[in-house]
Amino acid sequence: MVRDPVCHMDVEKSAAELKGLFSEFKGDTFYFCSNSCLQCFQMNPRRFAANNIKETLIAKCELCSKTISETEAYSQVDINGQKYKFCCPTCASVFAGEKTAEIKDKEYKNQDPKPVKNTDIYQWLQETVKQHASDLFLSVGEVPVLKVYDVFKKITKHPLKRETIDEFIQAIIPERKCKLFEEGHDVDIGLDVQGLARFRINIFRQQNGNSIAIRPLPYEILEIEDLMLPDVYRDLQLVKRGMILITGPTGSGKTTTLASFINAINQRYEKHIITIEDPIEYVIPSQKSLIHQREVGWHTQSFGDGLRSALRENPDIIVVGELRDLESISLAIRAAETGHLVLGTLHSGTAIQTLSRILDVFDSERQSLIRTQLAQSLQAICSQRLIKRIDREGMIVATEIMIATLALRNIIRQDRVQEIRGYIETGQREKMHTLKQSIQGLIDKSFVLEESLDEVKEDILIN
Repeated sequence: MVRDPVCHMDVEKSAAELKGLFSEFKGDTFYFCSNSCLQCFQMNPRRFAANNIKETLIAKCELCSKTISETEAYSQVDINGQKYKFCCPTCASVFAGEKTAEIKDKEYKNQDPKPVKNTDIYQWLQETVKQHASDLFLSVGEVPVLKVYDVFKKITKHPLKRETIDEFIQAIIPERKCKLFEEGHDVDIGLDVQGLARFRINIFRQQNGNSIAIRPLPYEILEIEDLMLPDVYRDLQLVKRGMILITGPTGSGKTTTLASFINAINQRYEKHIITIEDPIEYVIPSQKSLIHQREVGWHTQSFGDGLRSALRENPDIIVVGELRDLESISLAIRAAETGHLVLGTLHSGTAIQTLSRILDVFDSERQSLIRTQLAQSLQAICSQRLIKRIDREGMIVATEIMIATLALRNIIRQDRVQEIRGYIETGQREKMHTLKQSIQGLIDKSFVLEESLDEVKEDILIN
């Protein structure tokens, strides 16, 4: 037996050789448990080969002191720059829960809303929630601006000073992410203001200085019916394995839909659900399900690392806040193939665009294999857009639903993606519909203007 250098699972040499699951690098031969691990290795062999060399180094579990090789470590926790390794999930969980509680409280103390409660910024956060704004924008040299149902509203007449923005940033940014921001990186954080709401905050730099984009996240997670989502979302809760993707452009309500979907499962079924987010947005307390929410940069180093760890944590459902690169997409597909249900979001307009974007991440040599894996594991693609209502104040969701029927699986496998639209249009029996059909239905019910079709005209034409 040898160890897979990517996921560190035991692999039998002879079996891997028969399946062609091996690769050579600098005179050494490496063996893999699956095609996904082989592809990850081939993408960056130096990284995984270096990790494999460390196999001979000896470390000790920080909790039980069991002797382990470094690459055997189940998990790694980084506290104040010091890395701790563990021999099993239990040791990692106990150490993280009991030994680091005090340090976690210290690092998160800057998220306490008390420093901002008596400032103008706290009043603007209140106004954001009061006006049901989707976003609040704060920039040096500009007046504070709310985005309310796609319309910008200025809160004050006075441009913000650099000191005001910097004071707010220092009040809310955790120490760990403060260092990243000082190094020139953009930073995403979650801020819980008790009695008001939770906020997802992005801090970035632009030519005039620091800027902040703030999105409110209500404490209450709405039901699927309240969001006026199609009934097929209820059916999809019964899916036990494979991949369900919720897609759409920025600001289309993907996060809210995903949270509602997870919470509906949480209320009805006994599942172990692990989420990997950047940052944690909606906080979902466990009900019938057991939910573990992990934040990139704090509880795990990356989406890829979080996905790899999740495969060892016996989840029923793995939720990926965003499938953003080759590594996270590869691992998500692999998790779906191994019997887990993977829920994820992707920035794409329609089902066809979603499939094209996934395939385009891989080089041409791997696309045939990925098409086969998608055809086997994909369960549904749910795309959505938010459109301004005319019957009352607010926005309403228009959706495109693609269910992976046997016919559609064959189309994906045979790279006949452009035929998908026709199958969706005629798939009402399987509860499928296109974005155009959804918007037309809203027009017929006098919920939105006919001009709403123009807003998605480009996506419809691409399809």
